Parts: sequence; C-alpha cells; structure tokens
Amino acid sequence: MIKDKIKNRDIQDIDDDIIEAKRLIRTRLCEDEDVIEVLHNVELQQSEAPPDEYFGNNIFSFVRVPGTRDKVKNFICFSVSDLQDVKYNEVMKIQHVQFVVFCHADDIVTEYGIDRHDLLGYLIRDLFNWSNLLGLQLKLVYNKESVTDTDFYVRTLKFEATKPNSLQRAVMTNGYEFT
Repeated sequence: MIKDKIKNRDIQDIDDDIIEAKRLIRTRLCEDEDVIEVLHNVELQQSEAPPDEYFGNNIFSFVRVPGTRDKVKNFICFSVSDLQDVKYNEVMKIQHVQFVVFCHADDIVTEYGIDRHDLLGYLIRDLFNWSNLLGLQLKLVYNKESVTDTDFYVRTLKFEATKPNSLQRAVMTNGYEFT
C-alpha cells in the first residue's frame, strides 16, 4: 500500500518536476503492450499480471546494474536529471532522461530477428523521441550499446529537453519558513 502523506506533505501532490517526470515515464512504459511483451518476463506473462507489476520487476525509476540471478530477466532502468541552467539564462534549464536497457545474454535473441536490447531501445525511442510527455519535446542525444562484466548486453539512450526553470517557484515563499 502506498501512503498518501509523510507527516505534513501530500505525496500525491508534490511540486517537483523530476518526480512527476518519473511517474509519467513509468506509466508510459508500463502501459505499452509492446514494451511489456519484449521485456519477456515469462512468469508475469503466464500469470497475466497487470502491467504495473512490471514496475519493480523489470522497470525501475533509477539506474541499477542487475546482479547475478537464477532467473533470466531483462530490465529497463531510467533516471531524470536537471543539468546546470542554460548558460546566462535563468529562465530555462536542461533536463536529461536516461534509459538503460539490460538484456540477459541467454534471452538476447527475439523472434523478430532483432536483438532484445536493440528492440527495446527502438521502442523507447519510438515512445519518447520528439514526444511532449514532459512538457517540451524530448530529443534523443545519445544512443550507445555496451556490455556489463556479467551476462548483460546494454543499450543506453539519453533524451534532452530544454524546459522552464520553475519560475512559478522563484517568486514564492518557502511554506516551511516562518517570518
């Protein structure tokens, strides 16, 4: 069960664009039937688990390197980062969304004739490149293949968006300061 409040803050109404971006990305990935199919989690597919079950099993909102596993699994990890404000412009900022796809060597071959990490990379690119999901268009700026020292093939994709730099907060007073 997910709690709605910590003590004084409504967790479902957080004014933080990174947390909101992660929620939107999670939803987009979990709701895409092709992404769910290509992740190839046989256990979840056989149990006809709802797409949200893939979050925390195959989809993570932080980048993690899978450890040694008894079961072959494939993963999509993602992170959202604010970079330094655009030089000489306090009004805009650059935000990066990075996806790291890990596909186990024993499950790299797909029935589509495309390696699983490349196919998942394509699906991510198809979902997010030039999309306005986070407000302004995301543009693919990095797409690279690599391997881990374990049994995983990796595809890393990075998207960039130039966004307003929280101007509505610049003139607000911190609600936890007492004057």
